[in-house]
Amino acid sequence: MSQIWQDAAKETAARSTVFSDKKSKTAPGRIISTGSDGLDKMLGGGILPGSSVFICGAPGSGKTVLAQQMAYKVAAAGGDVLYLYVSGFSESSVNRVRALQSFAFFDPSAYNIQVSYQDLEPAIRSQQMQDVAMYLTGLLTRTNPKMIIVDSMKAVLDRIEHAAAAHSAMLAITDYASKHNKVSLLVGEYEVDDIARHKVFSIVDGVILLTAHYQSPDGKRYARIAKMRGCEHSSEPEEFQISISGLQVGG
Repeated sequence: MSQIWQDAAKETAARSTVFSDKKSKTAPGRIISTGSDGLDKMLGGGILPGSSVFICGAPGSGKTVLAQQMAYKVAAAGGDVLYLYVSGFSESSVNRVRALQSFAFFDPSAYNIQVSYQDLEPAIRSQQMQDVAMYLTGLLTRTNPKMIIVDSMKAVLDRIEHAAAAHSAMLAITDYASKHNKVSLLVGEYEVDDIARHKVFSIVDGVILLTAHYQSPDGKRYARIAKMRGCEHSSEPEEFQISISGLQVGG
């Protein structure tokens, strides 16, 4: 498995020079906001089109809140979002709506219209080498979303038995984002030690690491940009809160 991910990392590195020029070539209005001014500032303005970003953290750290917040931010600006999940590893649709209703960013009129939720479990269950990648490529081509979210990418990778199939599924998403100037957000219960040793992080453009309140000595939540290609970003941890406004960094 390590060799497969190493080969993928080399492919990503080969186009890193092109990606590093995106900030100068991308109009400011096309940069994707996270829905938090403080987090956007940490990112050097937001997330660049064409990039794939992991949102990592322990359970309860705010990963799904941030992903949903960004999804409805894109929808409010007129863009379409494809939100992929794995049934059995994600909340039910009833619980999802109940949770979303507590946030000001949620727009019920966009639910399952501009923000479309789809279950990846049927494709994964087949366990055929290329089925998941082919399914994803076809789905992305048909829907052509501005943003693709996989919650959780870790569940997808853990569920796929063959390393080659997991590799292909990951690249189907990241390559589509890169080639079509979209943004992909990959959510996963990875922590700082995982980032250093897991090969998936070598083929994404960015990593946002969220620390849960129960992990910090002071009982506070922190966000840190562990990696972000193509922009000048802050690597210092910043405190954030989760409230009716969603996930907000700083005051």
